[in-house]
Amino acid sequence: MHAAFAQQVLEQGTCTIMGAIPRASNDTRLVVVDHSGTHLKAVYKPASGERPLADFPPHTLSLREVASYRLSAHLDLNVVPPTVLRGDLGAGPGSLQAYVEDSGHDDAVALTGVDGIPADHTPMFALRTEDGTDLVLSHDTREGLRAIAFFDLLANNADRKAGHIITGSYLPGSGPTSIGTYGIDNGLTFHADEKVRTVLWGFSRLSFRAEEIDALDEVARMPRELYTALAECLEEAEIESLRSRAERLGEAGTFTEPPQDRTVIPWPPI
Repeated sequence: MHAAFAQQVLEQGTCTIMGAIPRASNDTRLVVVDHSGTHLKAVYKPASGERPLADFPPHTLSLREVASYRLSAHLDLNVVPPTVLRGDLGAGPGSLQAYVEDSGHDDAVALTGVDGIPADHTPMFALRTEDGTDLVLSHDTREGLRAIAFFDLLANNADRKAGHIITGSYLPGSGPTSIGTYGIDNGLTFHADEKVRTVLWGFSRLSFRAEEIDALDEVARMPRELYTALAECLEEAEIESLRSRAERLGEAGTFTEPPQDRTVIPWPPI
C-alpha cells in the first residue's frame, strides 16, 4: 500500500525542484512533490544530465532506474523505492524516485577497524588508508540485505556501493512499519554482459529459498505484464539477458560466487 500510494504521488504530483544534490556523478536534483495534500521528497535524475559511460548506452540510466523499481515491485521484493518516469520536469525526461530518509539506527554495511567488525557481520575485504590504518568493510546477513543482494544478481547491478544501501522510510510520518532497507542508485543495471559489482558478496554459495526460486522462475517465464513494463525502459537484448540470467541462477540454485576474472567490487566501495 505504501509503495502504490507513493507511486501515485510521484506520477501525478506537482514538482518543485529545490536544487542539486551534491557529490552526485550525474545531474541529480532534490524535488518536493505535492499531491492532494501529501508532500513527498523525491530525487529527479534527468537523462540529459547523465555523464557518458564507455559501457552503457547514453541517456539510459534513468530508464534503468525505473526498470529496477518495476522488477522489484513485480516480484514483491520491495528493495527499490518507488520510481517513475516523468517527462514534464525542468531538465527534460528522467526518473523520479521517492527519497528515503535514513533512520540513523542501522549499520547494515560497516567500515571499521580489524578489531571492530560487528558480531553479526560478514567481512568482505580489507583496505589500508594513506596513514597506514587497516580497515575492513563488512555487512550483516539479515533479510533486508539478502533481498538487495538477490535483486542485484538478477538485475546485473554493476555499482552496488555501501552508500547505495539505506535503511529508512520514504513516507514521512508513517511510523515504523514503513521503514525498510532499500537499494538506491540503480542506473547501472540490466547490461546484456555480466557486470555485477557489489559489496554484498557475503551471501555467496547460500542456497536460494523457495520464494527466491519462485521469483527466478517468474522472470525466466517473462510474463507479458513484466515484459511490457520493462520494454518501456530496456532494449530487447537486455530483457532477454535478464530472462536468461534468471534461468541460469535458478539452475545453479545458489547465490553466485565472485568471479575471478574481473573486478567485482565497485570503486569507491563506500
